[in-house]
Amino acid sequence: MINTKSFEEVYVNRPTHYVECGGRFEIIGNHTDHNHGLCLAATCDLKIYGYAEKNNSNVINVTSVGYRPFYVNTHYLAKNEKEKSSSLALVRGICDYFVKHGYKIGGFDLLIESTIYAGAGVSSSAAFESLIAKTLSVLFNDDKIAKIELAKAGQYAEVEYFGKKCGLLDQIGTGYGNVSCIDFEDMSNVQVSEIAFPFDDLKFVIVNTGGSHAGLDSLYSAIPQDMWNASKKAGVNFLRETTLEKVLATEGLTEYEKNRAIHFFGENERVLKAKEALLTKDKNEFLEAVNGSRYSSTNFLKNMMVENHYKGSPLEAADLAMEILEGKGACKINGGGFAGSIICVVPTDIIDNFIEKMAEKYSKENVRVVTVNPLGAYIKTL
Repeated sequence: MINTKSFEEVYVNRPTHYVECGGRFEIIGNHTDHNHGLCLAATCDLKIYGYAEKNNSNVINVTSVGYRPFYVNTHYLAKNEKEKSSSLALVRGICDYFVKHGYKIGGFDLLIESTIYAGAGVSSSAAFESLIAKTLSVLFNDDKIAKIELAKAGQYAEVEYFGKKCGLLDQIGTGYGNVSCIDFEDMSNVQVSEIAFPFDDLKFVIVNTGGSHAGLDSLYSAIPQDMWNASKKAGVNFLRETTLEKVLATEGLTEYEKNRAIHFFGENERVLKAKEALLTKDKNEFLEAVNGSRYSSTNFLKNMMVENHYKGSPLEAADLAMEILEGKGACKINGGGFAGSIICVVPTDIIDNFIEKMAEKYSKENVRVVTVNPLGAYIKTL
C-alpha cells in the first residue's frame, strides 16, 4: 500500500491531499441509459486512491503503481490519435473539457494505486476519470464544480479522447457515492439523487465468471439498436418518449425489438420500486426488484449468455448463486452482459457459505464482497 512516504520517494515533496474514488456496480437499470431510462448504481469500496500536490507548473504528472508514469502538458490539449485508449488521453480530455467550460486547470503531481481487480466490472476507467476531475476541481476551482459537471468531463474524455462510446452511468456511479438513482430522461439535465444503503444484514458480492468480452461488440451494440428500432417504429426517438402499450401495438417489430422494449419498460418500473424499497427499508421488495431484473435480462434482454454458450456464462453463475441462496437473496447481471460478472445480494448470516461454494467453481479471487461507499470521488487536505 502506498502512503505519504511513497509520494515523497517519487516526487520529493510531501503531498498536500489524499485522493480516492471507488468503482461502481449497477443495482438495477441494465441497458436503460441509452434510451433515456432510469438506473440505480452504487459506488463501491474497490477503489483508486493516492496522494496529490500542486506543482506550480503546467504539467500533470501521474504515477500509478504497476504502470509506466506519464505526464500531460496542460498547454497542449489537442486530441492525439496515438494516445487513444490510454490514461493519458483521459487526463488530456478532462483538461480540455474544463477549459472549454470555463474552469481552471494547472499542474499537479499524483501517485495512485488501485484495489480494483481485473474482471470486477466496476468501471476502473470511470473511477480514474472521476478522481482526476475531482482533483482539478479541488486544487484549482475551490471544489465548486458540480458533481454532474465532473461526470460529464469524464464522459467527454472517454468518448472524444479515449475513443470509447459511453453514457454517463459509470461516471455518475463512481463520482457521487452511496446509491445513485439516475434519471436520464433529459440528457442535458440528468437528475441524480443519492440514497444511503439501509440494509446492514445484506452484502453485495461480485462474481467474475472469467469469460472474455472479446469479440462481443456486435452483441452489445445490437441491444440499443433494437431498442432504437422499436422506438422509431413507434414514432419516437427513444423508448422513454412512449409507452410499452404503444410499442406492442406497433406493426413490424422483430422478436428482439419487442422483447428488449419489454425489458426497458419493466426495468424502469423496477428501479422505482427498488428506490422506494431503499427509502422505506423494505428488504423483501428490494430483493424482489433485483431478482426481477435478472429474470428480465434472461428472458427479454437476452444478455445473460452468448446463445448456445451456457457453460461459463453469467447465466450459469446466476443459476448457481440462486441455488446456493435458496430464495434468501438475489442476483443479476453486472454490466453489459454476455460474459463477465454478476452482482449478488447475500444475507450476512449465509455470506461465508455463499462465498465458499461460489469460490469452489470460480476461485476465491473471483468472488469478492463489495461495500457501498458513501464518499464517491473524495479528496482530503492533509
